[in-house]
Amino acid sequence: MQPGAFKLPDGTAGEIAGRGPPLILLHGIGLDRSMWQAQVYHFAHTYSVVRYDLLGHGESASIEERVDLDGFARQLEQLCSALKLDHATLVGFSFGGMIAQAFALKHSRQLAKLVLISTVHDRSAMERASVENRLEKARGEGPSAIYPAALERWFSPAFLAGQPEFVQQLHHRMMDNDVGSFLRAYEIFVLGDRELVGRLGLIACPTLVMTGERDMGSTPVMARKMAKEIPGARVSIIADGRHMMPIEMADEVNRELSRFLAER
Repeated sequence: MQPGAFKLPDGTAGEIAGRGPPLILLHGIGLDRSMWQAQVYHFAHTYSVVRYDLLGHGESASIEERVDLDGFARQLEQLCSALKLDHATLVGFSFGGMIAQAFALKHSRQLAKLVLISTVHDRSAMERASVENRLEKARGEGPSAIYPAALERWFSPAFLAGQPEFVQQLHHRMMDNDVGSFLRAYEIFVLGDRELVGRLGLIACPTLVMTGERDMGSTPVMARKMAKEIPGARVSIIADGRHMMPIEMADEVNRELSRFLAER
């Protein structure tokens, strides 16, 4: 693998930084690969850090037809095949964590390790109703109607107040999403966790489940249940962490990732 940007025949856009064992990063819903900048800076010294835009996000091709969670996993399969990625470590954030699980269910023996950060699992009836209401609002009023509240869930009040320019840039990035693609992807994010419940026992690679103590969408309860289902998985709860920990609490996340990656 050569460092630099790439565009695959299926329309997947991404980039590689550094040299070493492959470390693949999957971003969350409505975002793009730029969310991983702090992890690239930290890990590109010792890994080939591969990050790409999910279907319908960033510079990747828009979603032109109905797709499901397995469709996003197939995008990752095609990327691994095209770049000849073997025995990679896979890190998925939020929706990217759901995709990582779907991929690992079929290919975990090809993975060196799996990391699930701020990932939803087996929502309660109340949690499901809340996210389904957000989906209906996005369908009725447009995705921009749910973005301000999302930012308030994702970051601490101190971060929102102290980093207004960054938050504005992130908001603009979300506003640039293709509306149809976002709604199709968001529906999978809302409903896709049901497809994974009860199947995670098939994952057969070392796994770390990480979330924030104050993450309202991907709660510590979810993380512990997920880790209990995956054989040998361990869980890490970041004190005072909110949803967008790879950005707001990059040092803590990078430290936990480094510790896990160094384990034999």
